[in-house]
Amino acid sequence: MQRIGEFQVDRIVETAGPWALLTELLPDLTPALMADHGDWLRPHYVDPAEDRAVMSFHSFVLRTGHHTILIDSCGGNDKERPLRPIWHRQQHPYLARMAAANVHPEQVDYVFCTHLHADHVGWNTQLRDGQWVPTFPNAKYLFHRREYEFWEQAHRAAVAAGAPIPNHGSFGDSVLPIVDAGRAVFVAGDHEITPGIHLEPAYGHTPGACFLHAKSRTAHGVFIGDALHSPAQLGDPSLSSSFCWDRAMSARTRQALCERYADTDTLMFAAHFPAPSVHLWVRHRNGFKIAE
Repeated sequence: MQRIGEFQVDRIVETAGPWALLTELLPDLTPALMADHGDWLRPHYVDPAEDRAVMSFHSFVLRTGHHTILIDSCGGNDKERPLRPIWHRQQHPYLARMAAANVHPEQVDYVFCTHLHADHVGWNTQLRDGQWVPTFPNAKYLFHRREYEFWEQAHRAAVAAGAPIPNHGSFGDSVLPIVDAGRAVFVAGDHEITPGIHLEPAYGHTPGACFLHAKSRTAHGVFIGDALHSPAQLGDPSLSSSFCWDRAMSARTRQALCERYADTDTLMFAAHFPAPSVHLWVRHRNGFKIAE
């Protein structure tokens, strides 16, 4: 559990551990970067056995005292993901872990996905009697309109053409059912959810990715989604992941984020950094690192 002033943040883990080879995740990674930053990246963030990125797939639950906000909803159970076997028909005790943090689906007021990749929207829905229904029945699901329209167009075009469905089909099983159920709210990139909680455009990883800012008293936290997949990108913020839609734009967004918040008291909540997944960042050598 983490505090942002009077706000409480809990991390709900779906799965964690060594994942892709770091060079597959970050195709422009150089041996020089690991020589400069390997001393703090290994072994917690990079598994030294094969230099695999140690990653976590988790949500954050932000409680303000007035509202409960779920930020990103992982991959979900029972989803058909044959092209990504690690995600295919998953069975994880995600809701039980949420209950252990004293959060139950009907208590969630807002669900916000920083972007609409498959591993950030999965628990938006769950399978009930052969149908995908909203997991959080009382929540408003906030979708950045630009992000939603991009994936809607891609999804519908693929369906019409009989082509492979993009994004592992997640738009169809984890986003459209929310719209059909009348739970979706389309927002702008600078939307204020409630006092102290607002969005900021963070384009590049996807066309409509956003940060979520939480401010209480003098404290500030930023939920950065996939602006960084691995702390290795702190060593060189120009490194974009192989999953980025516009790698140059993603690099600019990431560099600006690092420049703005390094050596400050702002807490950075990353969607895929291993536990504790929340850190202060500092300048280090020619780049940045996680504060000790």
